Amino acid sequence: MSHRPAAWAFVLTTFVFALSASAPSVAAPHAVRPTRVLVVYQQQAETQPMLEFAQRLRRTVSKELGSPVEFYQEALDFDRFTSLEQSSPLSNYLADKYRQFGIDVVVPVGGRALTFVVDQLGRGLPNVPIVFALCAMPQTDPAAQPENVTGRISPASRFAPTLEMARRLQPDAERIVVVGGAGPQDSTTVAAVVRAATTLSDSLDLAVLQGMPLDELLPKLRQIPSRSIVVFANYRMDGRGHAYEPLDIVGSIAHAAPAPMYTQLATYIGEGVVGGAVLRFDDEAVRTGRLVVRVLRRRPGERMPPVELVANSFVADWRQLRRWGLSEARLPRGTELLFREPTLWQRYRTVVLLTLGVIGAESLLLGSLLAERRRRKRAQLVAEEQQRLVDETRRQVAHMGRVALVGELTATMSHELRQPLAAIRMNAEAGAKIAARDTGRFSDEEREICGEIFNEIVADNVLASDIITRVRALVRREELPQQPVDLNEICRTSARFLQYDAVTRHAEINLTLDPSFPMVTGDPVQLQQVVLNLLVNALDAAAASTTPQVAISTVARGQEVELAVRDNGPGLTADVRQHLFESFFTTKPHGLGLGLPIVQSIIERHHGRVRAETAEQGGAVFSVMLPAARSSRESSSELRVKAGVGSNERFGY
Repeated sequence: MSHRPAAWAFVLTTFVFALSASAPSVAAPHAVRPTRVLVVYQQQAETQPMLEFAQRLRRTVSKELGSPVEFYQEALDFDRFTSLEQSSPLSNYLADKYRQFGIDVVVPVGGRALTFVVDQLGRGLPNVPIVFALCAMPQTDPAAQPENVTGRISPASRFAPTLEMARRLQPDAERIVVVGGAGPQDSTTVAAVVRAATTLSDSLDLAVLQGMPLDELLPKLRQIPSRSIVVFANYRMDGRGHAYEPLDIVGSIAHAAPAPMYTQLATYIGEGVVGGAVLRFDDEAVRTGRLVVRVLRRRPGERMPPVELVANSFVADWRQLRRWGLSEARLPRGTELLFREPTLWQRYRTVVLLTLGVIGAESLLLGSLLAERRRRKRAQLVAEEQQRLVDETRRQVAHMGRVALVGELTATMSHELRQPLAAIRMNAEAGAKIAARDTGRFSDEEREICGEIFNEIVADNVLASDIITRVRALVRREELPQQPVDLNEICRTSARFLQYDAVTRHAEINLTLDPSFPMVTGDPVQLQQVVLNLLVNALDAAAASTTPQVAISTVARGQEVELAVRDNGPGLTADVRQHLFESFFTTKPHGLGLGLPIVQSIIERHHGRVRAETAEQGGAVFSVMLPAARSSRESSSELRVKAGVGSNERFGY
């Protein structure tokens, strides 16, 4: 009895051990085999476009499949290793490498990669589904592929939409320039562009720059006409066998061309290319990944999905449109614009709105203050206007007082001067008679000279009396005597009067008188006063010159006559010319400011006008325009021509 518990314990322990040993195999879940995808790249896999494609492809397959996925990739780099396209050792190596993993689907990227996978690798991995990507017709014929092959393919006319877009943007283009490399894929792409260009309804001149080394291609591009459409086909290898990654050189080619450049890959946009109907690697990676998932989810015996046609989308670089002056409105409908710079409103909208809010608040706070300020300003302006009117009234009253004073002084002076002038005239006449009778003391020549001197004193006395009388009549607005006046003779007489003054100033008075100058109607004394005033002012102004000169000229101008007095002084400033004919305005230290106002008053009473200006060669010019006397114009002109009036004369120093 004592051994039974031990026996049962031994049996129980053995059972538990056996049960525990078998438990893991019963409870452990069935291991899930990951899906294995082999991606075979035609070119290098580390370029930016391929990295972008691989990343989006992996993400899409993993997300859509919802189970573990293992990705393997091989880069064939056929541009640099062309002999490997038909290499059995390479295909055997890859088949041996991946056969043990049990590849579920092969994704060849590029037409030459597809050919290698179908013809070479397919023998080592038979019946493995193949989903190709980034292939184009006619390089790849989808109808000639085996049953286990599907994928996405670009149409043979994939460059036609790009050229149509370029023609819309550049309606004045004259030629198409195709840029491409010398590699097999480059040649295929260049041929596709040429076929698309020849099918245009308005075929342009076509130039192909293919296989040229890059250092020769760039100078050649700079020489093409500006009215060109440049198409970047592909450039992976030049004629010397040097391999390139197109993304590394497309910017240099675009900036060397003097015309807009277009492309078929969205990856190149942003490097200086305008745009085109492009293939987007990110979008193709997503669509290819979804097609791979459809292939993997097929039921046993189900056929492969049909080959899908790639639909390119229009994309343009907004910066390049502005660079070349291309209209955004000419883009095809639905074109995606990249790199558009935001407007000032878009960039600073928040700041502007906040600023406007602050300004609005400040405006409400300051509104009442501004209104009060405007009321005070209006009151101040009214007060200033009233004060200005008061000052103007005072000035006018003072001016009227000065004018009245001048009138009184004129009347007083005319009255006071008549007696001494009469005495001077009587003495001069008496002297002339005494000199004529005295035959013993003077010779005949001396008596004749004395007689001329006394006669000139009498004539000057008469002129002074007449001037006083005319000034008095002018101030009193009395009617003036009207008679035909010879302005040429008045000019000569005035020049003779001032001859002595000109000599003392070392000045010269030149007369240029029109021989056909007609008569004018008016008061000869007042007209002579006009000429004398203008001559005196001209001599004063010319005194500032090293060689003072004054010129008097007359000329007939239709129904009017012009008398001009010029000097070679400093001329007239704009401020002086504005106040020149105002009473009591003068630029002379001891002047009264009445000479030119009197001149203007006399000329206006003779129905004429006077103006002052600065001559082009320097100095001032005073011009007097008077109406010609019609009744005596022809006779006076003939008389002066016969008398030789037209000759130039000179007086003074």
